[in-house]
Amino acid sequence: MLELLVEWYDGVELWLVQLVYPLQVALVLAVLVPLCWGVARVVDRAVDGLGAKFTRVRGAEPQVGHDGETGRRGKTA
Repeated sequence: MLELLVEWYDGVELWLVQLVYPLQVALVLAVLVPLCWGVARVVDRAVDGLGAKFTRVRGAEPQVGHDGETGRRGKTA
């Protein structure tokens, strides 16, 4: 099984190296940009989840669009 995977990877690598440079860059960006975006999103959610789990003060941040003292939306005292 591992031998088959190595042969496949060698074939893909050889095909990529034989392309002209602009196509190499475009292909690598087309694969790496979505991959890196997805990994960054997963890491961000994991860190947010761990931060929410291990925080000492629950609900410390005010809700978006609300006044911190009065709790009324858009009104000032």
